[in-house]
Order: sequence, then C-alpha cells, then structure tokens
Amino acid sequence: MQIEYKNIDPKLVVNEIRNGRSLESVQKVFGLRFKSEVQDLYLKGLMELGEIPQVEFNKPAVQSPLVSVPVAPAQERTVFRKREPRPRPPVCNPTVVIKTGNFRTIGQSGSVTLNRALLIEMLGFKVGDSFEIYREDDMVVLKKAVNPV
Repeated sequence: MQIEYKNIDPKLVVNEIRNGRSLESVQKVFGLRFKSEVQDLYLKGLMELGEIPQVEFNKPAVQSPLVSVPVAPAQERTVFRKREPRPRPPVCNPTVVIKTGNFRTIGQSGSVTLNRALLIEMLGFKVGDSFEIYREDDMVVLKKAVNPV
C-alpha cells in the first residue's frame, strides 16, 4: 500500500534535511505525525533525484479469494539445520572437592569471581591454563583443557 503524504514533494524534504534541519523540525514544517514519514519521504526524494537506485517497497495487493490467481512455482528455500549437540563428558564424581569458608555468587553482570588464592594456591592451577566449563546437575565443573584456546 502506497502512502500519500498530503501532496508533499519528497524533493523538498531532501532539500530541508540538506539545509541542516532535523527530522523533528521537518516533521513540524510539513505537518507529519511520525518521524518514519519524514524518513520515507527523504528516501523517495533521494530516489527521485537519482542519488540512490529506485526501490519498490510495495507488496502486491491481496485479491479476493473468489478471483483465481495463477500460482507461481514455489521458490527453493534455504534449509537451516540446528547444530548437533556437543558430546557431554562422561559423568564422574569430582576427585577433589575444595570447601571454602565463603560461597561464590553470580554477580549483577552474570559473572562468578574465582580469585587467585582459590585457583592457584588451593587448586594448583597455573597462570594461562584453559578450561572447559559444563554443568552437571547442580554443579558447575571446570575441566582443564588439554589444548589451550
């Protein structure tokens, strides 16, 4: 459906915007209700001036179901498949359970802080180690990766 804008010349809208007017002021000058109308007129004006290629945004009008319309052959659609889920590591009980006096909580940004004392001194990891992270029931498991990422 093509919208007519009270006989407003789209080229005038382009000129107003080029002269430094904002969308809001152009909207008030031409008595438009929405900024999107100004943007639509600006786009049409640029097409009429030949600065951008002509583009047709109109959808074909829906006809009455009583009128027979030849059906076009179905276009091939691209089929997207979901990725296969990664194989989960076998479930096993942790070999080392470190109990600390304080608990870790999820912060406001969604992060959990594991400090140097916990990772290096208590768990024996080194700076630069890489981990795989996965969930088992109600536990979050950090598994040291063989190949660093």
